[in-house]
Amino acid sequence: MNHTTNTDFNTNINHTASISYERDVNPVYPVLTIEREEQLNRCPRFLIDQYKWPKEREVQAYGQMALLKDYGLLISMTAIENNPLTTYTQENDPVYRDSAMEAFLNFAGKDLSVGYFNFEMNSYGAMLSGFGPVGNRKRVKEITEFRAICIAKKEKDSWSILLKVPMELICDVYKIPALKSGDQFTCNFYKISEDPSVEHYGSFAPITNPKPNFHLPQFFANAKIL
Repeated sequence: MNHTTNTDFNTNINHTASISYERDVNPVYPVLTIEREEQLNRCPRFLIDQYKWPKEREVQAYGQMALLKDYGLLISMTAIENNPLTTYTQENDPVYRDSAMEAFLNFAGKDLSVGYFNFEMNSYGAMLSGFGPVGNRKRVKEITEFRAICIAKKEKDSWSILLKVPMELICDVYKIPALKSGDQFTCNFYKISEDPSVEHYGSFAPITNPKPNFHLPQFFANAKIL
């Protein structure tokens, strides 16, 4: 786990995307292929604004995703939230009980029996990483030697993460070749806390379910690498 930050990420905390993305207009999120990490701030911004389960809190959050050439996927996420609840500090701690942001990724198409990644992160940079189908999930460290990296950053009125998912991790777990232009996958992004003092459940792609549940891959959004 990496709790350090880098200059490029620090300067892009409050950036404005140069390309707009509207979920209602285009249901497929465009994943741009970039040459350098700092180009992530030019990618379309997705909003985590679907609060389907009534709670007092609705935390504004957004992110951007890109395919970094010769590395893998990069995902930045920012929450407009001061003093986020942060109690967990270790790998695979239950950070969803803190104030957390999450990225769920599925590279198996419509076959939901294969499984999907869940990366759940708090403002310390502690990350819970899992994989598998619903009902049979394991920690990523139990199934592969490769790891995703979470870099966290706190500001006065916001906090952000940069999630780096190496291509080796995706290919090893799914037994697929490296992702390239034209490939599609599904995903969802979340803002969450299960702590009663700040409880909230927000998503990027809307979820139709009577109770809060993010482990419903049938509601993931479509994404396409450009």
